[in-house]
Amino acid sequence: MRVQDIDHIDLTVDDLEQAMRFYHEVLDLPILFEGKTSMIFQLGKQKLVCKTLADNSLHAMNPTVGSTTFSILAKDSLATIEKHLANYFIDIVAGPVESDLTKKKMTSLFINDPAGNLIEIREYHK
Repeated sequence: MRVQDIDHIDLTVDDLEQAMRFYHEVLDLPILFEGKTSMIFQLGKQKLVCKTLADNSLHAMNPTVGSTTFSILAKDSLATIEKHLANYFIDIVAGPVESDLTKKKMTSLFINDPAGNLIEIREYHK
């Protein structure tokens, strides 16, 4: 089996309106679909799907609000992102954190979305 890429990631959220404000307004992700129990955002080449427990589509075996962790790559500097997040009163859980786990030096900030999902915002050094 040859895997090409990730198509989408599903997040279980408890409040779709809060998720929309966070992902669309704070992270500036375009909305591709807006339904009563789910929303789809464009995240780079992939999609980010936010859905509530009321959504009738397939779920993980034990969907839990706020149980997902994922990492995104920043286009802006982390200093600019820190200021942007402060304007929206988004707390930084950790960071800036320096690491080189992938043999590339990087700096990361960690935040939570309104449902409690952990998001790493990563900047690679050149």
